[in-house]
Amino acid sequence: MAATTEQRHGRGHLLIEQLPRETWQERSFAYWAEKQYEGNSTWWRPLSAAVVGTTTALMSGIIKLGFRKVTVENLHKLTDVLESPDRSRALLTVANHESTFDDPLIWGIMPAHLRWQPETTRWTLGARELLYKNPVLNAFFALGQTIPTVRGEGIWQLAVEIGLRKLDEGRWVHVFPEGRVNQEAQLLRFKWGVSRMIMEAERTPIVVPMAFRGMKEIMPLGQKVPLPRPSPFTSELRVKFGDSIDFGPLVLEWRRARSSLSAEDAAELDRQVRISIADRLWTAVNGLREAA
Repeated sequence: MAATTEQRHGRGHLLIEQLPRETWQERSFAYWAEKQYEGNSTWWRPLSAAVVGTTTALMSGIIKLGFRKVTVENLHKLTDVLESPDRSRALLTVANHESTFDDPLIWGIMPAHLRWQPETTRWTLGARELLYKNPVLNAFFALGQTIPTVRGEGIWQLAVEIGLRKLDEGRWVHVFPEGRVNQEAQLLRFKWGVSRMIMEAERTPIVVPMAFRGMKEIMPLGQKVPLPRPSPFTSELRVKFGDSIDFGPLVLEWRRARSSLSAEDAAELDRQVRISIADRLWTAVNGLREAA
C-alpha cells in the first residue's frame, strides 16, 4: 500500500531529526525547518502574515510602477478556489520558471484582501542554497512560507514532505516543476516531486496551472548583480491562469491498483503515474505559456 499520512509525517520528523546541528547556521536552519513542518506555534501566524503581506504589497507596488503594461487573464480561476467557502481540499498551483524573482513578484497581482491571511497566501518551494544563507534569512524565508529545497535530492527530500504536510492541512502550495530557472524557448521536463505531492496528499488537491512571460526580460541570467530591472517604459508582464485539473479519479485508481501488486510492480506503477501527472501538467502550463 502507499504510505499512510501517519507514515509520511513520521518520515518528515525523521528527516528533521537527521538535520546537522553543528554550527549556528545549521541549528538555525533545523529550527525553522521544524517550525515550518509543525506550523502550530501561536506566534507563527501573525509573524508569517506580516512577512508575506508586506512582501506581497511591495511586489504589487513594483508591478504597478515598474511595468509599462501588465496583463492578467483569468485570475478568478485561482481566487475563486481560494475564497470558496465550500473548499475542502488544498490548492496546488504550477507554473513555468523564468527568473529567481518570479516568486515573490508574480504574487503582486493578488487582490489586497488576500495578502495578509496565511490561509490565502502560497507556500512555495525555493532553492535552499540561494535563500537560506544565514540565520536572518532563514527566519525571513521560513516565515515567508518558502520551503527550502535542495536541487538534486529528489522526491523524497524534506521539502516535499513539508509541501505534503501543507497540502494535508488544506493550504495553498505553489511549485515550479521545471526545478530551475529556464529562459529558453522550450519548457523543461517537469520533475516528479509535484507528482508525488498530488498522489500522496491526504486529499487530492485542486490543481490550477498558470504561466507568465516577461520576467526573463527584466532579470536575464548572467547578471553580475542578480536583481530585477523593470522599466516603466518598456517592460511588459503577462500572466494567465488555466482551468483547474482534477487528478482525483487517477489517484483513486492508482491507490486501488497498487494495493494488490508486488513491491516491484507497485514501484513501476508509481513511476508511470508520476510521469503521467507530470506530462499532463507540462502540457497545461506549456499551452498557457504559448497563449500568454
